[in-house]
Amino acid sequence: MRYIIKLSGSILDSKGNLDELGKILNELKIVAKNENKIGLVIGGGRRSREFIEAGRTFDLTESELDKIGIALTRINAMIVIGALYGLAYPRVVTDFEDAALAWNEQKIPVMGGLTPGHSTNAVAAMLAEYTRADLLINATKAGGVFDRDPTKFPDASMLESVSVTDLKKIIGSSFQAGKYELMDEVALGIIERSKIRTKIIGTDAASLRKALKGEKTGTYIVFE
Repeated sequence: MRYIIKLSGSILDSKGNLDELGKILNELKIVAKNENKIGLVIGGGRRSREFIEAGRTFDLTESELDKIGIALTRINAMIVIGALYGLAYPRVVTDFEDAALAWNEQKIPVMGGLTPGHSTNAVAAMLAEYTRADLLINATKAGGVFDRDPTKFPDASMLESVSVTDLKKIIGSSFQAGKYELMDEVALGIIERSKIRTKIIGTDAASLRKALKGEKTGTYIVFE
């Protein structure tokens, strides 16, 4: 099986989250040793947003702010590469051809952001498309897609599945640097055009384990 996993940068935001990241990476080591192929894309997290907001204070352009965010995602990727103890490709992968080469060398490619205007969600979707992945997993703080904002409505319910059309309505269309949350339209467009099997889950090892085993967790994106 070929898995592309997008990890929210929030997984590196605190000591507690780092402990969970260690558990996630242990799960990935087990999966990789069973002759599965894994590609990782890491988001920027809180620090990325803080640096972007600092730049916005001085009226940097959105493209310049995106570059700041990309730099932070690549720092996060370097941490993950080191934590994988030789299982990962030894440097941050910055194009999809190198990701494929990493797989040929039996290594896990780890990526951050690539170009301004593209979220790490979009990078993960493009990598899944390029590598013909069997499953794209987007691990987010939200844990899945809800019928309404769970931070505002305590009785919000997580959806087992959601169509691309409905998900576009739920997420809206913000393209500001650092504002890509659950998913974005670029990523969804790629997922839709190639009918990439995609699941949105939480940023915990148990959810990832269930997703990799095909068990019930999070929200599937379905096609109409």
